[in-house]
Amino acid sequence: MLRLIIVRHGQTEANIQRRLQGQSDGPLTSVGLEQAEKLALHLKDFHLDQVLSSELIRSLDTAAAIAKYHHIPVKTSPLLKEWNCGKLDGLPAEALAQALKQANTSIATFRPTGGETLEEVQQRAAVFLNELIASAQEQTVLVCSHGDFLRMLLSIILKKGIEEAETTIHFENASYSTYEYNNKEWKEIAFNQVALQ
Repeated sequence: MLRLIIVRHGQTEANIQRRLQGQSDGPLTSVGLEQAEKLALHLKDFHLDQVLSSELIRSLDTAAAIAKYHHIPVKTSPLLKEWNCGKLDGLPAEALAQALKQANTSIATFRPTGGETLEEVQQRAAVFLNELIASAQEQTVLVCSHGDFLRMLLSIILKKGIEEAETTIHFENASYSTYEYNNKEWKEIAFNQVALQ
């Protein structure tokens, strides 16, 4: 049994301002750091074999807060980076809706100037998931990443289309969700849980 715990990073300034924050490297706010520490304390008695993270600082700092209680290093992977939204990065969230309307295409196949499509993000997620299944059987692995990447990861786990995943799956900052894989199928154990203490 592979147990996968997925974590969205803590709060950033872009989150507060509702700005698109693809692969730009904004740090956690003071609230985000608190959220990461609360989540770390909540998870400190969980058994973890590995902690994996996106290379972006908001994810890495969240993962490091968790890993320190387990005395294991954080390993990074470029596969776990957020959606590269190109020239939309840093713009208000509404800019994406406007760009989609202008391009007259679906969110799945839309490619922002200088960026990647969500289909490509989903492909990255599939490569990551296949590598994990091949290498981490009988392990509990915590993965810290970003909203759009994690939606694409769950689109595979839950067998949802990209459009459906983008519109129906929401992760709070510093939330965790748990899935188990029994060599045949995935089972959801918990979704979008936040530390309350």
